[in-house]
Amino acid sequence: MTAAHSARLPLLPSPDPTGMLRLRVRHPAPGTAVVEVAGEVDLATAPRLAEVVESRLRSTVSLVIVDLRRTTFLGVAGLRVLIRLKLLAAGADTDFYVDPGTAPTVRRLLSLFPLDCTCPGAAEGLTEIPLPRPAETG
Repeated sequence: MTAAHSARLPLLPSPDPTGMLRLRVRHPAPGTAVVEVAGEVDLATAPRLAEVVESRLRSTVSLVIVDLRRTTFLGVAGLRVLIRLKLLAAGADTDFYVDPGTAPTVRRLLSLFPLDCTCPGAAEGLTEIPLPRPAETG
């Protein structure tokens, strides 16, 4: 392989090389973490989302909500991360919800591959009344 040929090979994506993903964690109530996701969740940015949410699942919180209301794109890599996080939350006995928001690209992917942990409005309407666990919903 010549040097000129090897220079044309694509680089592997690194976590959020373009700054297209912004994450913010807030704690609106004791034992609750809301991870606000703004921007694009794709192959390059999904590992960062996983890292932030996993650290909350390993903490002492009992409820984690991933807020996708400001997400402009959710790719298959992001969906895979959400499925994995849901399984990790179940293993940690932590309630886990995804607020899908209204972005068409997010809603379309979740309509094709529904998650049983989606809860529209979960991130905006936190009250003292606990959300039902995903297994308890009809």
